[in-house]
Amino acid sequence: MTRRISAVRRPQAASRRTQGGAAFLVMVLMLGIVAASIIVAAAPAANTQLAAAEKTAQALATAREALVAYAVSVPDSGRLGDLPCPATSYADGQTATSCNTASSRMGYLPWKTLGLPDLRDGSGSPLLYAVSNGFKYNTRTGTLNSDTAGEFTVSGENAIAVVFAPGLALGTQNRSAATFDVANFLELDNANGDTTFAASLQTDNFNDRLLWITPRAFFPALEMRALRVAQERLNHYVSVTNRYPRSNRYLNDYSCWDNGGRLPYPVSGNPCLPGGNGATASQWTMAWPGWFFQNYWDYVLHYAVSTRCITTSGGVCDGAGNLLTLDGQANVRALLIRQGIPNGQTRPCTLVSQCLDDPENRNSDTIYVTPSAGNDRLTVVATQP
Repeated sequence: MTRRISAVRRPQAASRRTQGGAAFLVMVLMLGIVAASIIVAAAPAANTQLAAAEKTAQALATAREALVAYAVSVPDSGRLGDLPCPATSYADGQTATSCNTASSRMGYLPWKTLGLPDLRDGSGSPLLYAVSNGFKYNTRTGTLNSDTAGEFTVSGENAIAVVFAPGLALGTQNRSAATFDVANFLELDNANGDTTFAASLQTDNFNDRLLWITPRAFFPALEMRALRVAQERLNHYVSVTNRYPRSNRYLNDYSCWDNGGRLPYPVSGNPCLPGGNGATASQWTMAWPGWFFQNYWDYVLHYAVSTRCITTSGGVCDGAGNLLTLDGQANVRALLIRQGIPNGQTRPCTLVSQCLDDPENRNSDTIYVTPSAGNDRLTVVATQP
């Protein structure tokens, strides 16, 4: 009898387990359908936000690249490193005639002046732009070379210029106001008119996105142009006189120094620029851009020449003495070193040790190495055939 009861109840227990398992599967399936519905519903919004963020990032990067290109490609009649003033109208897109006040150095990105399309951020808002006083093209202030710092601070970094993506208008911001007001576009520290800007996470009352130009990112391309100008004039001088000029000492005088110094300044009585073969003493044989010596680019380029190449009996580098040695090869006639932005050094320097980073290159002998650390970059002007 016990066996009959057991035989009858077993199928009932199994049936309940089967029904429970089926119900669980149905519940899991329903949860999966609900979750999938949520994901499908959220996907378009997430994709839209991602696309907007990508558009903003691309617009900021394009603007920054265009500003550096503008500074590098100024004509010889301008000043290497000049940056345009902001535009007063985004529709116009042209740089303002001048920006001599702090408020006028913040405005719309001059996209037409930079040769760009109508750049906007992912929300459709126009890009804004701020330029340091020492880098604006009109009216120029002070000298501009790789020792020059920007006047802005962004996230603890020194900045020369800043490009802003304002994002959607927040609160009471009025983007259609006739007169530009930075508070209608930017928020918090970015809208208070000082020289410190914030690059923070987005919140309910802050949605600015910005990209800034540091001296470390700005000056290498400018230094390359200054170096190419110097190399061209050195080689032209040799082609006329059959010898290289001697270098000026790092001191603020025009005495010569045969162990590396500055490019000789073209001034009457400078003995480091000997004449010959029709060339006038104390002058270069090829004119320099006005910006070079006026802005002390000779102070940020180290010039070294072998003693064999500063005198001549008729041929180039046929004098007495040795050629310069670079990385173990003793065949260099002359070289230039771009000093880069100051690396904890005193600038402008009066000693080679204050100008160059690599110990081997700043010990005033004829042996040089390709810099492996620091900001220095070495270029050979010419080698002995």
